[in-house]
Amino acid sequence: MTGRGSLAVRLASLYATMLAVVVLLVIVASSIALVFELSQFTHDIIVAKHDEARFLAETAQRDGQTLKSAAPRMIRELSGIGLDVAVFDERGKLLAGDASLHPPLLAHMIAQRQRERSHPGPGPGAFPEHREPFGLAVVQGGYVAFVPSMPLVFVALFPYWRTVLTIGVLAILGTFVVGRIFAREALRPLDDVAMALRSLAQGDYTPRTFIMGGGDEIGNLTGAFNDAAANVHQAMEERRATEDRMRRFVADAGHELRTPLTVISGYIDVLRRGALNDEKIARQILGTMTLEKEHMRNLIDRLVRLSRLDSEAVPLAERLDVAQLLRDQVNAARRFDEHRNIDYRVDGELSVFADPREIGEALWNVVENALKYAPDAAIHLRGSREDGSVRIVVRDEGPGMSELERLHSFERFYRGDQRGEITGSGLGLSIAKRAVERAGGSIEIESAPGRGTTVTIELAAAPIPSLGVPQQI
Repeated sequence: MTGRGSLAVRLASLYATMLAVVVLLVIVASSIALVFELSQFTHDIIVAKHDEARFLAETAQRDGQTLKSAAPRMIRELSGIGLDVAVFDERGKLLAGDASLHPPLLAHMIAQRQRERSHPGPGPGAFPEHREPFGLAVVQGGYVAFVPSMPLVFVALFPYWRTVLTIGVLAILGTFVVGRIFAREALRPLDDVAMALRSLAQGDYTPRTFIMGGGDEIGNLTGAFNDAAANVHQAMEERRATEDRMRRFVADAGHELRTPLTVISGYIDVLRRGALNDEKIARQILGTMTLEKEHMRNLIDRLVRLSRLDSEAVPLAERLDVAQLLRDQVNAARRFDEHRNIDYRVDGELSVFADPREIGEALWNVVENALKYAPDAAIHLRGSREDGSVRIVVRDEGPGMSELERLHSFERFYRGDQRGEITGSGLGLSIAKRAVERAGGSIEIESAPGRGTTVTIELAAAPIPSLGVPQQI
């Protein structure tokens, strides 16, 4: 707030200073023009006073008065605002008025005037009356000096200056106050940006959006901050997601590997205590350890695949023929259990765009679940098109599952009721769900005790090339 306030004050001061300079220039320019006009006006006034002085002197002479006797009256008549008058005889002696008003050049002017009268030059009119020295009127018997007590120009300019300066000062103060208000309002987004930056420095990466004022510099700054804040937030979210996946992977791996490692460690202790001497027991222990090793390998493979599916990497989609996809699953299932009754059917020509490895693995996990948990039950795979989507259904005629098991079936490491010696990692359906979601599809499961289990995968259908529809990925 302090920084913005000081910047607002500086901007307002700049506005006020600019206005003060403009006002000063206006005053100077207008004063020069007024001085020129008023100087001419002052000249006209003094010229008129010259005529009036001569008229008064001539009137006094006609009335039989001397210049000395008429001088006091002339002083009263000729004096005016800002103009002092003194009357002198032909020798420069003060007859009336203030002696301090004696012009410094009066003696020189009188001497020059006397020389002009003694040497009139080429003829009459060579020295007309209008050639008198400015401020010194020649009258019968002497001179009348007009000395401005203060130049009339400045007397006239004082009210103007006072008015203009008063208005100018008020305008400058008003400009400062209004400019500060507008500057504070214009700089308000900078406070928001500064506060957001402080929050970022303290670890708060919540995205913030500021209202941009337009295409000005502050608007560009807030827009750039919005973009930077969004990128930082996205980067931090990706970092948190990566850290969460890593923590979950480590926790899951540690939890799931603890059991087989404990089993293997226990059997190693048994072998150390002398079980190696009994070939039959040693063979059984090694067989069990081999199974646990395979279980760990399978578990680690699935954890790695699930971690890969949790990443933000875009899957490598390509056109997949649904019939071929189901045919591959049936062949794999028959290799897993050659006596199992398993079939597939595809309604028409169906294809989807998806990552073949991810979708193939997802479908195999569903089929493998049916092979493991629905022993000796028939398995049916179906492919069909419905409303622009391809629906793949895997249905078994096994024992089904309870509602609780169905609700938790897609959760990681969830295992339902054990059926015989069949064990699993609890990751198969989780991997299937994540792979289908990455392909933009959905997966659902329906089951009830004694009614088998049906898993439905729905994916967007790819255009059929035979219809001339462009293929797009």
